Amino acid sequence: MTAKNEISYALADIGIGNILYDEPMSRHASLCVGGNVGALVFVESEKELIRIVRRLNEREIKFIAVGNLTNIIVRDSGYRGVMLLMKQLREINCASTSEGEYCITAQAGVTLSMLVNYAATKELEGMEFCAGIPGSVGGAVWMNAGAYGKEIKDIIKTISLLDSCGVKKTLQREEISFGYRTSGLPPESIILNAEFKLKKGQQEQIKGEISEIIKRRQEKHPLNFPNAGSIFKNLPGQPAGRLIEEMGLKGTSCNDAEVSLKHANFIVNKGKATASDVLKLIAVIQAKAEKERGINLETEVVIVGED
Repeated sequence: MTAKNEISYALADIGIGNILYDEPMSRHASLCVGGNVGALVFVESEKELIRIVRRLNEREIKFIAVGNLTNIIVRDSGYRGVMLLMKQLREINCASTSEGEYCITAQAGVTLSMLVNYAATKELEGMEFCAGIPGSVGGAVWMNAGAYGKEIKDIIKTISLLDSCGVKKTLQREEISFGYRTSGLPPESIILNAEFKLKKGQQEQIKGEISEIIKRRQEKHPLNFPNAGSIFKNLPGQPAGRLIEEMGLKGTSCNDAEVSLKHANFIVNKGKATASDVLKLIAVIQAKAEKERGINLETEVVIVGED
């Protein structure tokens, strides 16, 4: 049985909406590269997600949950499992407690831009550092996204997730082992939503800071070309982009994949780049960093698929 037939047979009777089989990820990923996935499932609710995960586990079919596909590269040879696209899970709400605490709960598919703007309309401060970061809540929590000296871990109160068996669990902040660009969560778990603890602020000041951060990002980042955000994790006390620039690799290319001339920790797609082009460029950078500086540059972008 082919991967497509195996997946379609497994999911046929559990009431799923939109599924695309053998779907090229170059049509969906922010970098506009990537091979085919066995099935791309547009998850429409938490209940549907639970049904899907349990069935895939029963049939031993591999899967991965993704958000806005802004921080992922699928190899050109593809991913033979199921990709669960969470971007339709976009519920968001705000609550306050008698102790004067304010919390926003957002599902995994809520984009960070939506969350930042929602917090601003509620006059709540603490989310501003996420302004301009592409991606969704699920991905941001999973990788402990951060900028300007702040990280998601600093404002998390609780996380709800599915474990490997499709059982829903809620974790308090102190139960989560956050680290640099990692949540430390089990790799097979799927984030459903997150609760953020924020403070009351002045809307004008909050919006001003958001505007300033977005302006800085527009000035520094190559947003005029398809990209996947920062490719490498920063080093202690040394931004990866500065290291790559010091090694003279700005503008280095592999076909239409190029190390950005604007920010060296970005690889841009100038037209018809493939995932292989991007991965070759990543390998060139890593090899030079290892040879010349004795540094192991780790990717921040997630790479999946068959070699």
